[in-house]
Amino acid sequence: MHRFFIKPEFISAQRVTFPKDLTHQILHVLRLGQGDQVVVLDNCGYEHYVRLGEGNTQSNLVGEIIGTEHVANEPDVEISLYFGLSNRDKVEWIFQKGTEIGVSAFHPFYSSRTLVQKSSFTDKKLQRWESIIREAAEQSGRGLLPELYAPTDLSDSIIEAYKASALCLFAWEGVQNEGETLSDALMGFDGKTLALFVGPEGGFTDAEVKHAQDAGCLVVSLGRRILRMETAAIIFPSLVLFKLGSL
Repeated sequence: MHRFFIKPEFISAQRVTFPKDLTHQILHVLRLGQGDQVVVLDNCGYEHYVRLGEGNTQSNLVGEIIGTEHVANEPDVEISLYFGLSNRDKVEWIFQKGTEIGVSAFHPFYSSRTLVQKSSFTDKKLQRWESIIREAAEQSGRGLLPELYAPTDLSDSIIEAYKASALCLFAWEGVQNEGETLSDALMGFDGKTLALFVGPEGGFTDAEVKHAQDAGCLVVSLGRRILRMETAAIIFPSLVLFKLGSL
């Protein structure tokens, strides 16, 4: 069945009122109609099975809730992914694939080597990014929408991540044969929140790595080969979720 995230205010008792954009999509794009069933997600961890009623483009489509279940597809840990802001295709790919594998929050950042040094966080861009995340969450069976944060400076991101997370990991190719492995860093971890940092195309500078270490982050290697930024941004949370049994 088709899955749709809908704000909780559109759900009341045993009734769902679809907003106009979804009404159009359901009736005129997907060609569903009265009696068909869809899944409505409330972004609170529950999915509602809904039987569609009558509707048209002049009014909001209404459906009847015929069953509700808790979504069991969310990881046991919450991963906040911090990554260097890059061109549009790479950023949107990270949002899409990161959502599919189970990232809980996205934090783009600027640093000395990011391809994009500054970017206006317009409503249009925000809506596009949120749409990509929502569609990926619906497709992959997520029960919660990952949070999306406005881009910030790397230094501010490091401070924020350390304060908000039980463990902060900094992926850096410079520790290939030294320092902690990812397995070492995760050994015995029983917390709920992790912050993962992936560098830009040019990598982190030595000064940025030292700043992260001084702030309390652990620097780890993702292996002996050098990964593209967008590859590392997906491999890193995937490995962490796998090692913690939450993939």
